[in-house]
Amino acid sequence: MRAKWLVLCVAVLAVAGLSGCGSNGGSGGSDVSADVDAVVGVGLANCVKCHSAATAQTYNWLRGSHGNSNLRPSSLHGEGSSCQPCHNQKLENTNLSEIFTPEEIGVDRDGNPVFADQNRDVIACESCHGDGSAHRGVGPIPVPRPDWEQCTQCHDHAEGVRHADDFGLLASSVGASAHNNSAEGTDGLHASTTRCQRCHSTEGSIALSGYTGDADVMHLMDDLEPIAAEEELHALTCAACHVPHKDEGRWVSFLVNDNDLAEGNWDPNANGVPDQFDFCTSCHTYYNQDGVLIGSGSTASGTAPHYHNTAWYRILPSTHYDDPATGAEMDVSTVEGYNIRQTINGEVNENPCFDCHGHEFRTNTRRSRDIPEADDYAPDYGYTIHTQWASSGHAGGLLKAKYAADSGSRSEENVDNVMMAGASDETSGGGFTHYNWDRSGRQSCQMCHTATGFANYVSDPEGYDPLNNDFSHLVGWDGNADEDGSPQNELLYCWGCHENAATGVLRVTGAVTAVYTYNDQPIVFPDVGASNTCVVCHSGRGNNEEASTSSRFAGHHAPAAADLFSEYSHVAYEYPGLDYSNPLREDGSPFFAHDTIGVDSGQGPCVSCHMANNANHTFAVVEKDENGLITDVLNKSLCDTCHTPGASYEITSAKLEEESEGYQNAGALIQDLINQENSLSNYTGAVINNGNELENDRGAFQNAKLPSDEPGGFAHNRYYVKRAIFDAIDWVDNGVLDGTIADYSATYPEGAHWLGTTRP
Repeated sequence: MRAKWLVLCVAVLAVAGLSGCGSNGGSGGSDVSADVDAVVGVGLANCVKCHSAATAQTYNWLRGSHGNSNLRPSSLHGEGSSCQPCHNQKLENTNLSEIFTPEEIGVDRDGNPVFADQNRDVIACESCHGDGSAHRGVGPIPVPRPDWEQCTQCHDHAEGVRHADDFGLLASSVGASAHNNSAEGTDGLHASTTRCQRCHSTEGSIALSGYTGDADVMHLMDDLEPIAAEEELHALTCAACHVPHKDEGRWVSFLVNDNDLAEGNWDPNANGVPDQFDFCTSCHTYYNQDGVLIGSGSTASGTAPHYHNTAWYRILPSTHYDDPATGAEMDVSTVEGYNIRQTINGEVNENPCFDCHGHEFRTNTRRSRDIPEADDYAPDYGYTIHTQWASSGHAGGLLKAKYAADSGSRSEENVDNVMMAGASDETSGGGFTHYNWDRSGRQSCQMCHTATGFANYVSDPEGYDPLNNDFSHLVGWDGNADEDGSPQNELLYCWGCHENAATGVLRVTGAVTAVYTYNDQPIVFPDVGASNTCVVCHSGRGNNEEASTSSRFAGHHAPAAADLFSEYSHVAYEYPGLDYSNPLREDGSPFFAHDTIGVDSGQGPCVSCHMANNANHTFAVVEKDENGLITDVLNKSLCDTCHTPGASYEITSAKLEEESEGYQNAGALIQDLINQENSLSNYTGAVINNGNELENDRGAFQNAKLPSDEPGGFAHNRYYVKRAIFDAIDWVDNGVLDGTIADYSATYPEGAHWLGTTRP
């Protein structure tokens, strides 16, 4: 069986196996021939007798984070300290002055030099490689190549442990990733030939790094002998991407040579900097060396061929490229892929791939639609956070459009069709494709309709200036004064909501203040933990404290949080003298409790309801059939905590469908009344719109928009939206608020049943 080799060589903490000595370093993990239980530690002083500071491993280790060359931590941690188990496992921090000479190895955070002989916490050799008494330069060492189990000692952090926000379950993430396909139950490395070994094995990715580009370059390896038999190779692990013992990724020294490409750095983005984008796309190819987009290679597409040119799910641009020729406000307005943020404020983004991906490296784009089978390959099937998000409204339903375009065939034509499919007004993408949000004149929209605007706004709401939003990573963007802007549009990417997508750290950490006021005072919504992120945009852009004169709904589209927290927002037009407060029980306790769901847990109502099930990043609460009818409640157990099963208001799919149909049918009723359609007339004898002089008329026009602009209002705050619509009907039917309306059940049965004939 292939040994697992998960060498921990992450950019900030890197130590790999000792090489060039007599240990059985060719084996993986802890495969030794000596009795491990009999091995004892010998200390760093003994290690450097052979592996001196002049040898490559020790030289690099001293200058890296494990050698603590930047004095982080700066204090010494002895036994009993909570930091000692990771930062000074072998208790070597007071011995360094006796082992090393005073050679400068780095600088601390204040710019002061750090010296090799300076006593400090270090993660010494035996911390990662095991005790060395049986080694002696020729014998075995317990862990010649540290595997992921060694790394988990420090690089897996449970919730609440220090550094969890920075690293999370790092080692386990790599161990469970698609890159580490050496685990039991997988179907092998797919690395029997040289060109497969190039990207499917650690050894091949290092030895054959010069062969990078489109299919023509990859085929240059066809005449080369495989570097080893497949069973002797190892899956892609940390060492494939990070240089052992050094705090740098392999992209720092990644060169293209030994083939017909131009000599020099592999730099497909042509920014003159060896960066993460260059390195990741050396296998997940995006452009070739000439800057030509990778795809099927067909004449019609104008792309260069990927090696797997008939499998769209293996071609990165099929999901990560937005065609500028089909931009917003053009004849065809489609976002075909995620626009990688290769620059930030005009400067090179050093971690564009990690904007959305951490070390988990698993998206399951190909198989997220498939039902998991009870076999060894089940982990490779099913949704991931990435495919969930890509199917959601935040991504404009982009991945759903890809799947719809996929014929299932392996062909260039199918690849081209999938690459051209994407988010549009016809999918759920209107919020991101309807306008060109990055052009001048749309700055006020950018805080919610672009990831850049959202991230900048929530980072500094008071100091936010949309004129500082930089979209230079989008093709053709020429500054905020550009009337045309870029033909590409952003979606609400992972890095919009998350400060760190890998660990899930959110940008919004406190209560949200609305962008509008009430009684000339700021509206500060309750602090609802993780749901604060949702409140930022879903609290809407305005309210109807005075009935708006806008032809649009004052709360704008999808103001779910504004309905949920109506006592703060007053988003609907509230007719003077009527009560719109949340109802109470007879004993005075709250009858309405949706606004408090999940507050004690720190998740809040939005996250608790929309992200509590396995499909959490689709943000879906129900499933619907092809006719749009609700067929399942995805988080029914949460509903059951208040809506008792078997009682009259148990939340079932049928009950939610009844409520939804009643809400929408009531909306149709008030729309027909104000427009004098479907044989209905209002008290004015004319169409009521935003231009009516009477505020109560304009209020009816505004409230009539609730069901279309906030289709979930019946669930978010049933009584509030019902009263708003009822009162609008009550006003326009005779120009008097008397608390009753006619029986419209003959023509609007669902709406009439939902509303009743007396004020709720």
